[in-house]
Amino acid sequence: MNDTPDEPEVPKSTDPESPRADRTQRTRRRGKAAGITAGVLVLLLGGYVAVDAYDLVPDLPGFLTTDPQIEVQTVPTPQAQAKDVPAPASAVDDSAPVPTTVPKTVDAILKDAKVKGFGLEVRDGLSDDVLYAKDETTPRTPASVTKVFTAAAALKSIGGQNRLATTTNFDESTDTLTLTGGGDPLLSAGDSDPASVNGHGGLRTLAEDTAAALKDDDVTEVTLNLDTSRYTGEDFSSGWERADIAKGVITPIQPLMIDTGYIGSKDREWRARSEHPAEDARSAFAKELKRAGIDVGEGDGGKDEDSAGESGGDSAGSTDGTDDANGTELARVESATISEIVEYALVHSDNVVAEVLGNEVAIAEGQDGSLTEGPKAVLSALDETVDLGRTHLVDTSGLSYDNRIAPHDLTTVLQASVVADDSLAGLISYFPVGGLTGTLHDRFLDEKNAAGIVHAKTGTLSTVTSLAGGVLDAEGRYLVFSIQIDDVDKDKILEARKTVDDIVTSLADCGCR
Repeated sequence: MNDTPDEPEVPKSTDPESPRADRTQRTRRRGKAAGITAGVLVLLLGGYVAVDAYDLVPDLPGFLTTDPQIEVQTVPTPQAQAKDVPAPASAVDDSAPVPTTVPKTVDAILKDAKVKGFGLEVRDGLSDDVLYAKDETTPRTPASVTKVFTAAAALKSIGGQNRLATTTNFDESTDTLTLTGGGDPLLSAGDSDPASVNGHGGLRTLAEDTAAALKDDDVTEVTLNLDTSRYTGEDFSSGWERADIAKGVITPIQPLMIDTGYIGSKDREWRARSEHPAEDARSAFAKELKRAGIDVGEGDGGKDEDSAGESGGDSAGSTDGTDDANGTELARVESATISEIVEYALVHSDNVVAEVLGNEVAIAEGQDGSLTEGPKAVLSALDETVDLGRTHLVDTSGLSYDNRIAPHDLTTVLQASVVADDSLAGLISYFPVGGLTGTLHDRFLDEKNAAGIVHAKTGTLSTVTSLAGGVLDAEGRYLVFSIQIDDVDKDKILEARKTVDDIVTSLADCGCR
């Protein structure tokens, strides 16, 4: 992408065990937290991509659907940057009043709603008490809310502080240089930028470091091979539409790509993605290598199957200075942290990044990095949290209508993140923020208790709308929620979304005692 949309430091974990305080202290702390939350955000909105384009441009006819009968439109290029907006759960302690009349409040909204058939659950984030439930165990098509599971699994299995490495290895016996993809979907073609998420690692930097190492050994000419063996099997799901590549929705999922596979001018509002992102990246690397003074010949260009699985879940290639099937490692560039990549995927609802994370979860779980194993691995990583009998995933981005997740299982994962003391603790803080960022940038704008406070992941297909996240209520209690509806008439989808927003706003406004 052309935006480097989120360049945060890794967000701080929420603290569900903050000290008890009296009501006056809680009120002051809550007000202070809300002020800090709004104050630290620096937002430069130009236009967000989202796989949930309906959330951004309501006139678009649900372009994410994989149903061939539904017309789709291209995806707008993201143009936003924002600093970390911590989830306000850190302002909550367990002495805040527990809402007891949430059912009365929510039922009134559902009664007046023009669209019926919602499934939802609301829980207390700290105690895990269920405050409201309606058809909460019925699995539904989640759309991009699927990414909540993918993100949680990535944080748990891979670890929030780990990074993905793109490497070069040299076999001096054949003068063969191998460029090895390590799963970073956010490489840039230029210099590495340590301050960025999109472009943290750059192919120009990798080429210059590689050239310097070659020249130290008096090597000025190499044959260049490409190793994409980190991922196995088909790189494009049979349930996706090839036409969506040109619309910017998805690209073949390969372990080496620049800017999530986007091609064309970065100044364009709409951008396609590549049919062959790894080859594009190799071409860009070869160009930079030649610029650095190394003559480059083409290798076989295929996968080096002998090196598949060498690297495990943290990075690609061998450790510095050691040998593997491709020779001695010469140089590497690393991605942003997994936490930052997760945040990027969630804020921009980026399908490509989500599918890459699914493959990486599979590797971390000891399976092949593939589109087949990714969904299974995501559920396996969450098997202590989620009732797998209700959940069915065929991809890790939410593109497929065949995914099924129940509201209860979504709130189970969200509540677990509130009380977690590991990388999962940051999950909700990585979601879009109401009225400010990502696919929520234009929602809750006029709701003083919800804007800047709601952290939630959107999900939108032509007949689906869903929202899952957390909100601090007016009494200082942190609530997690999941609201889903599918099989909605296309001309009523905006009414359905309004009902979702009304429910979440009521939770933000709620003393509910």
